[in-house]
Amino acid sequence: MLALLLGLPTAQAQDVTISIGSETGVHADALIANAERCAMEVGVNYEAHQLPPGEWINSILPTEAAVRSGLYDIAYIPISKIAQFVAADYLLPLEDFDIDALDPDDIAFFNLTEYEGKHWLVPWLNEYQGILYRTDLMNDPDEQAAFMEAYGYELAAPQSMQQYFDQVAHFNRPDEGLYGNIAYGLRAPWITILHEALSFMYGLQVVDNESLEISVNTPSGIAALNDMMMLYEYADPASYTAGWVEGNANFTAGRDYSLVTWNSVLLYGNDPDTSQVAGNIGFQLIPLPGDGVEEPEGFLSQWGPAISSTTENPEKTFEMLVCLTNTESGVHGVTATKLGNSPSRISVLQDERALARFPWLGDIAAGIQGLNIISTPNIPEYGDVRGEVLPRLLSAMVTGELTVEETAATIEAEILQILRDGGHIE
Repeated sequence: MLALLLGLPTAQAQDVTISIGSETGVHADALIANAERCAMEVGVNYEAHQLPPGEWINSILPTEAAVRSGLYDIAYIPISKIAQFVAADYLLPLEDFDIDALDPDDIAFFNLTEYEGKHWLVPWLNEYQGILYRTDLMNDPDEQAAFMEAYGYELAAPQSMQQYFDQVAHFNRPDEGLYGNIAYGLRAPWITILHEALSFMYGLQVVDNESLEISVNTPSGIAALNDMMMLYEYADPASYTAGWVEGNANFTAGRDYSLVTWNSVLLYGNDPDTSQVAGNIGFQLIPLPGDGVEEPEGFLSQWGPAISSTTENPEKTFEMLVCLTNTESGVHGVTATKLGNSPSRISVLQDERALARFPWLGDIAAGIQGLNIISTPNIPEYGDVRGEVLPRLLSAMVTGELTVEETAATIEAEILQILRDGGHIE
């Protein structure tokens, strides 16, 4: 079952072993890269278990939360799963410890980890939705001249969705093996990423995280769905079956001008060992600044370590957590690992050592100050919305099984039923 298991004794180890469970992936690698040093500082042994991403969060950890065998002292999870694991009584609130030792004021959007009045994990990875685009194509003088002639303005980082649509159309050249964009179109949660990003450009959430109001079958919600269909007109044909791995692989192979995704893909895309476009990728945060949305909303995906309620050593586990997530660990995760990380701490985003490797961290540090960052509703049933309802119906729309209007009406009806069945609305 284990994809990777590391267990290292420390020179000052006590008879305590702290077990860390996580998915495999660049951000988890960056966290675990600090485990040996932190185990030394705290005076414990450690084990790091890294499991396949989908299996870890959707089957392995839920099973562990149910059987409570005590496999993990620290579980690395996304904020979207907090409600699920709190409902299973699997997490200890950070308020049970000296929460100030975590310096929460230095963590961007630490408030998103709050549920039922308490905080449940320490953000380590902050992922922001945006547009990855090919700077080598954008900066080509011939392309710039042709774009100016066709559209009447300079080819540059998109400042509005219309500018992005123009660029997607301009670079869509199937006969040359180049497409305007690649989308995650697999009938799975990946397909929701593009829809969410386009909705945020209208200041919308699919389901409001506070009021639970649904904003899909509305004029702006339908406009976002129409935008999604328009992008599919210029999409790589691989989009219809592409998940996270396949979509990123197509983009980094140089097949596509752009990809709407999370900024962590910059880390993979700039790996010279695997990417054909390393060093030639730009990133523009969504919402884009020129669309004039009165209250633009941006979605932030946070992952971080949480303390399992099955731990036999809660205080030592908390000490380990403090060390794993402090500024020095954050900088180490960015600078001393192969692909780096997109950190949560403001001090890391602004650290000269981190900026020397990834100058774009400074853009994110500045950009997040103007975003109204929200999270999805922190209710257990929302996993069904993102994991089943939206993938099934959005997929039916982009493949022509449903019209945009039918998709909007059906999404609204099914979400309403889920909220009613969960007792959240009458």
